[in-house]
Amino acid sequence: MVSDDDVIAWYNLRFNKPGLFSKKRWPVTIDTSLSTGKYVWASETGADIMNEYFDTFRVERANFDFSKYWPPETFILYALLTCGGNDDEPLPLTLRMLAKSAREGKWLYD
Repeated sequence: MVSDDDVIAWYNLRFNKPGLFSKKRWPVTIDTSLSTGKYVWASETGADIMNEYFDTFRVERANFDFSKYWPPETFILYALLTCGGNDDEPLPLTLRMLAKSAREGKWLYD
C-alpha cells in the first residue's frame, strides 16, 4: 500500500531539487499544494509531474481534469481587449490527494 511518506519521498526525489543558488529544497508536507500557494509549478511542469505520478503509482487517470488545477492562462492582449477577463483560479492539488488516490488506484477528486 502506498503511504503518505512514499508520495512525499517520490516528489522530493523527482521534483523538489535544491535551488540553484540557495542549495535548499522547498519545504514539503503532505498538505503541500503543487498548483496553489507559495511554491506553484507552471502548467508544463505540472503536466510532467502528474504524468509521472499516474505511471509510477499506477493510478487510473480517467477522472483527472488537469484544467481544474492549472487553468488555461489568458493572453495579455485578450485580457486588455476584454477589460481584464476572468481567469479561473486553480484548485489546490496536494500531495495528500495524490497519496489517497494512489492507495485507491484511481483519481478520487474530479
